[in-house]
Amino acid sequence: MKRIFLLAACTAMTACAGHVASTDISELDGVRAAIQKAKAAGAERCAPALQAKAVATMYHAAHEISDEVGSHPDEDADLIATALKAANQAYAKAKKGCSPEVITLEGVFFETNSADLTASSTATLDRAVKTLQKRSNINVEVAAHTDSMGQAAYNLDLSNRRAASVMDYLVAHGIKASRLSAKGYGETQPRADNGTAAGRAKNRRVELRIQ
Repeated sequence: MKRIFLLAACTAMTACAGHVASTDISELDGVRAAIQKAKAAGAERCAPALQAKAVATMYHAAHEISDEVGSHPDEDADLIATALKAANQAYAKAKKGCSPEVITLEGVFFETNSADLTASSTATLDRAVKTLQKRSNINVEVAAHTDSMGQAAYNLDLSNRRAASVMDYLVAHGIKASRLSAKGYGETQPRADNGTAAGRAKNRRVELRIQ
């Protein structure tokens, strides 16, 4: 989406003048400030399409404003308003926060009270390796979770060791350690009822959290 907006803007900007217009003009002060504010709030990660639209439209407006072949104040004002609206929407979305993409590794199991992976976990982990190889531009936190059986401190330590075990597997199979981190959350982030066996099974899990 971001590439589409940028391509459209570049086409518009270069069609007549053959160059990219500077955005350092007073009419765009408010838009530039709004875009910077959204960026600082994390819009490039949480609202990339809106942020890209704001940037692209700002450049389009800059081209139209600096165009020496006639003046179109109404069109310029519409472009500025569109860019400002997109930037403000991107800021608002970023301020609400954006959850990281999470890939749950269904089928990853450990020996009881251990960080040793079972043989049956290999297929799932190998698929994870392939996914990370294809998405070579992302970094990942390996997040491990337990159910609430036992002491909380023990569960936290166990989950840390299990996260490290999965990370070690990924590194051993070709994923750069610099792209990975490992963290255990123990029993603090359940996604099901720990009062049932089925719920506890769902809570014992490993996730890849895209950074």
